[in-house]
Amino acid sequence: MIGGMSSQPAEYPPPTLVRVGVTGHRTKGLSQAGYNPEVLSQSVREVLTQVKKVAQDALSEPLLRVVSPLAEGADRVVAEEALALGYSLQSPLPFPRHEYERDFSTPESRVIFNTLLGRASEVVELAGSRNDANAAYEAVGRWVLLHSDILIAIWNGKPAAGQGGTGQIVQEALAERIATVWVRPHDPISLIKSTNPLSSVSIDQLSEVIRRALTAPS
Repeated sequence: MIGGMSSQPAEYPPPTLVRVGVTGHRTKGLSQAGYNPEVLSQSVREVLTQVKKVAQDALSEPLLRVVSPLAEGADRVVAEEALALGYSLQSPLPFPRHEYERDFSTPESRVIFNTLLGRASEVVELAGSRNDANAAYEAVGRWVLLHSDILIAIWNGKPAAGQGGTGQIVQEALAERIATVWVRPHDPISLIKSTNPLSSVSIDQLSEVIRRALTAPS
């Protein structure tokens, strides 16, 4: 000790991690649902910007993370916008990465996938099997939920077309009381309250919902 003061470094509380997950349609599904790519990116950017602002206002030195499996479509839109805003990227994959690449039919898509994967701070390769691919997609969707405080759902509002589909993941998010932000093709951004019946509330309530999600005791 020098002058009655400890030489040990002061201890500060660790930064709070703020995790934003994504569920949503792939490129073909987005097109069929009428999503405009530029409008979609703008809407996602708006949500992520608001999460960042609320987190910085409510928490001391928050760490911002987006959780995305990087499938074509919604996953990549959210990952790209989040990285541009300074979020880190965590990527759970339904299969080992070399197997997952088979989901992407064009060389350009595989390049984008590997570029984004290279920017991820953590990659988690789940042990999914092509013999039961739907179960693998369901497992990665649930992994996203398990590691998310807030979920962005880029969803047409319809029931899931198959096991692990967007509609199913949204239902499970609400059952787990995860704040779920709904980005739709032709309607304002809103917060999903229920899927049975399907209902939502104005985006005006987003800031308070985010604040509660980030400051609630664990």
